[in-house]
Amino acid sequence: MSAATLRPARTARIAAVLDAGSFKTVCLIAALDNNGNPARIAGVGVAPSQGIKSGTIVDLAAAEGVIRTAVAQAESMAGIRLDRIDLLVNCGAVASRTFAATVQVPDAVVRADTVDRLLGAGRASASDNGRRLLQLDAGGYRLDDGPLMAEVAGLPARRIAAHFCAVTAEKPAVGNLTRTVSRCYLAPRGLVPGPLASAWAVTSDDERRHGVLVIDIGAGVTGFAMLRENRTVYARTIPIGGAQVTVDIAHALRTPLEEAERIKALYGTVLIAQSDQHDVFTHAVTGHGEGFEQRSTKADLARIIQARMAHLFHLVRDQLANAGLLEGSAARIVLCGGGSEIPGLQSFAEGVYRRPVREGRPQPISGLPPLYASAAFAGAVGVLRAVADSAAGDLPGAEGADQARGYIGRVGQWLKDGF
Repeated sequence: MSAATLRPARTARIAAVLDAGSFKTVCLIAALDNNGNPARIAGVGVAPSQGIKSGTIVDLAAAEGVIRTAVAQAESMAGIRLDRIDLLVNCGAVASRTFAATVQVPDAVVRADTVDRLLGAGRASASDNGRRLLQLDAGGYRLDDGPLMAEVAGLPARRIAAHFCAVTAEKPAVGNLTRTVSRCYLAPRGLVPGPLASAWAVTSDDERRHGVLVIDIGAGVTGFAMLRENRTVYARTIPIGGAQVTVDIAHALRTPLEEAERIKALYGTVLIAQSDQHDVFTHAVTGHGEGFEQRSTKADLARIIQARMAHLFHLVRDQLANAGLLEGSAARIVLCGGGSEIPGLQSFAEGVYRRPVREGRPQPISGLPPLYASAAFAGAVGVLRAVADSAAGDLPGAEGADQARGYIGRVGQWLKDGF
């Protein structure tokens, strides 16, 4: 389809998202139903990433070319031209922190503008120290010295306090992402933390209510988020992912990176069977002439992968322990991301965390090819679900007309208020 046949996105209720990852860059365009939910996928674009390392753009020109390619594919499939897009953010050391803010209540009655002032105070506090606010979640309100409450409008009080969980990222890294997208003639409309996007995509309402930890193992970044009572409890990224497994294999087996990636795809597992001690595969060796090969066992390979994944899971566990969230905060653990697809990883994680672990796949959306409904695309689908409620801005005159509905709806409202 030529560019001349593409029609502007404002002719339909749509949402468009971009996930510029270390391994792949994904653009999804969805048509929305009357309730603002993604009814079907209208366009998909995927391109191998360049200029992006550990989730951070290190070469603007290379990353721009990749983003243009992915967006153009999705636009051509959907038959529309985008003018703005929502972004998944895994760059800039995404991290959460909790704090409280308090304001005085004029006239001793809580009104909407009083709550707005409190939220403004929370935003100002969260944006200190050179970090960009991505999400601010109020975990409840306290009037004077009373208990936490979800709704306080119209109630008498002298002061009101809120307990916040703010998710932020380093401003320079986020700035590079938005600047690169802007060079593609797209206005960045909203920013969604990667760990939370994945969590929204692969968990159920029941899991989010009772407590769930989601670990998204990407190529260059692992993000993890804990949700409880339908609210954000903790979120963070660390610059380790599936690509590090490939590097470990290359070093241990003294084989080129391309060969290590092939070995991981063909034989990679964290489970060791008795026969694996004698099951041999051959591979090229770095520094030797063409045709020189070495023999290694599948058990050797499994031990290499086990060591890296144990290191990763213990890093996550240590971060949660330091935040006082290790015990009793998550009834279940969900793994997603391309790096989670290593055979046996769920049972391996259960051994580390001593609680149930399952594989996370995003809930299907009509029109999304089965290949893209896998754990590797959880983040992109999660951004789509998070921003769909706020996409009415794609309709002329509809900016701000929709109200947040439910948990994902509140995310959409935060995106409007904070970007």
